[in-house]
Amino acid sequence: MATYFQGNNLHPQHVSVGGVLLNEKNEVCCHHFYTKNLKGYYTDEGLDDFYIIMRETLEPNETLEQALHRGLKEEFGATGELVDYIGSIEGHFKHKGVDVQKTTLYFLCKLKHQDISERGSGDIEDQSIIEWRAPDYLIPLMKEQSVRFGRTDIDESSILEKIKGIKP
Repeated sequence: MATYFQGNNLHPQHVSVGGVLLNEKNEVCCHHFYTKNLKGYYTDEGLDDFYIIMRETLEPNETLEQALHRGLKEEFGATGELVDYIGSIEGHFKHKGVDVQKTTLYFLCKLKHQDISERGSGDIEDQSIIEWRAPDYLIPLMKEQSVRFGRTDIDESSILEKIKGIKP
């Protein structure tokens, strides 16, 4: 169900909450998409072989913290302790011919528990492989994939730069 937080042709703005979930090794939990089954979601052609961290669209009357915890559970089957606000990214993408402005507010979280079987079903993120990667591994890949696909909203490298060396 589309909401006023989800960009569309009548309301071309999108607001999301992002979660940088760190484990005890300071690795970031991320989605790795290997498939072109994302046609119509990320581009009209579909994308393959790219990484993103947790991003959840806000729902009406939901707080940022509620959306964050819902996103961690639905996308990663995880619970986390909110540590700090990291910053935001504003990006743009085309959806059904409309230029959508996407703003994502990112929070740093410390992993408390994870059970992949508890991931939500029905979301596009269900098609990803969940991986734990070092920020230094993800940063150059995210910069490259943004250029490769022409989508500024899939480059989360600036957020990962901010958390390098942090021990939650």
